[in-house]
Amino acid sequence: MTNHPPLSRSDFAATIEQRLRDEPTIEVLSREGEVVQVRIGQRHLRVDLTAFYHAYRQAPEHFELVYATLLRTVHDQIPVREARTFSEVAHRVMPMLKPIVLLNAVFEKKLPMLAYRPFLADLIITYVIDEPQSVAYINERHLERWQVGEHQLHEYALANLAARTKERAKFLISGEGAQRLIIAHSQDGYDATRLLLPDLLVSWKPHFPGNMVIGIPNRDFLIAFSDADESILTSIAHQIQLDSVQREYGLTDQLFTIEDGQVREYQWV
Repeated sequence: MTNHPPLSRSDFAATIEQRLRDEPTIEVLSREGEVVQVRIGQRHLRVDLTAFYHAYRQAPEHFELVYATLLRTVHDQIPVREARTFSEVAHRVMPMLKPIVLLNAVFEKKLPMLAYRPFLADLIITYVIDEPQSVAYINERHLERWQVGEHQLHEYALANLAARTKERAKFLISGEGAQRLIIAHSQDGYDATRLLLPDLLVSWKPHFPGNMVIGIPNRDFLIAFSDADESILTSIAHQIQLDSVQREYGLTDQLFTIEDGQVREYQWV
């Protein structure tokens, strides 16, 4: 592929589809745009090629590496969703903050109730099995099958989130004094959920005059800032309010702070 112009989006998808059809253990069921439906044994999988195409476009000469990664990703998905024991998935269990209205949707669809615990500001902590291209929500049936309690699940999830944050998380720090901002922008689906890591937040407090205020308008954004300058506080709070309803995966316009090592709702004076 190194001697040819980069493939277009549609040509890339068609090439991947053909390569998957040549795999002896994979049956390609269909392809619509950048989504390929495949079957491996008795398991039906949906493979979204969008992220892989973006990776390919950054380095077209590494097509084979991208394809190998895709193939590994497809196979990695198989055992996780059908795990019979908790030990099979414990290292992939993660927490995820969601609006409490999610429970209504689960109930209305007559799906097994999610494993969750209440949080603050009409949010709940749900638990997911982290997979290469998606997540699978953990429900009460999983807990029964694995014979594990919610408390143990919560402990594993927080430990995994803390470990991933230490290893991979990215934070942008800008400004000084009352203008200082710390923004989580790992884009791994857990940026807002890092609000559940009080030790991390406590380590940020000395960087801010006044109180440290935290906003999580959507799943992929967490911002920490100071309330020392009322105009800055008001401006950022207004943007958080807009983003919470306009951005994908909206969460809340409620602001938070940390007191005595605990996350609290921020109260305007």
